[in-house]
Amino acid sequence: MAQHAARTVEAVLLERDLTVRLGLRELPAPGAGEVLVRVERAGVCGSDLHVLRTGAWVSHWPATLGHEVIGIVEHCPAGELAAGQRVVVDSRVPCADCAGCTEAPNRCERLAWVGEAFPGGFESHLVVPARNLVICPPGLDPAVGVLSEPLAVAMHAVGKLRHPPQRVLMLGYGPIGALVHLEIARRWPAAAVTVREPDPGRRRKAAAMGAAEVSGSAATAGGARWPLVVDAAGYAGSLADAVAMAANGGSVLAVALGHDPVELVPARIVESGLAILGSNGFDAELPEAVALLASDPGRWRPVISETISLKDAAARLSGLVETPSPGKVLIRP
Repeated sequence: MAQHAARTVEAVLLERDLTVRLGLRELPAPGAGEVLVRVERAGVCGSDLHVLRTGAWVSHWPATLGHEVIGIVEHCPAGELAAGQRVVVDSRVPCADCAGCTEAPNRCERLAWVGEAFPGGFESHLVVPARNLVICPPGLDPAVGVLSEPLAVAMHAVGKLRHPPQRVLMLGYGPIGALVHLEIARRWPAAAVTVREPDPGRRRKAAAMGAAEVSGSAATAGGARWPLVVDAAGYAGSLADAVAMAANGGSVLAVALGHDPVELVPARIVESGLAILGSNGFDAELPEAVALLASDPGRWRPVISETISLKDAAARLSGLVETPSPGKVLIRP
């Protein structure tokens, strides 16, 4: 088969009835401005698990998810990238036709993502626009480089903070919470991060990664208030809990995609002078994230908890919907 021809590839397929299976998908030949990438690793995101539960956001069926992707260029018809280059996928798919897009892609009013707008990285190969690829430096381990996209998300979120935090309360310690913790520690080593996480495996990971205090309860002893509260949990009411535990003049940084309505009292926000900061994806941080992972892979590697084969991915993803992993799960085709 010629390198530029359409091909059939192995992929994890999510059906409309939300069943998940390993199957075959027809991969079109890359056209002008597109690149055929052989996937080396793909990370499983909490948003992927939400799609597996609900089918939300998907515009193609059967769906192949996966927006945290690193791989090798196999073919680029227009020559923007050379075959053999290792690349990271920029997951954003803005509409390019709204007021938000005139400011930044992540402000798009109809922002979509790789794996939802078109097939993603839970397969052996994918075709992606050349503009959605960032070249990796030589020697970057793909098992760490795959964290580039979620690290860019964490960097963008932390970059919204108004003041360097001295004390931080982190609600939830999934992979994005761990990355936010590590990014806060990288920028402000003296910051003391306290973690509230019900899952024992994630509590152990938080302690191993330098949290000042770890507890299984969202409540704080004595009604303590915190200059910065990070909602990386997204459980029903987590944002309200974060607001309740923030100190006067403090900030609440919301990075979890919670989907339950919450009740907030405006007077609490106004009288306390709170800043509630939402953070959607990333802006220009992806190349910097790639460089950070290449320069200091040991700092970020502990976020990863397991690597599974594409063959085992369907069963493991179904299990993760019920019981999340302590850290980032990677799929290796």
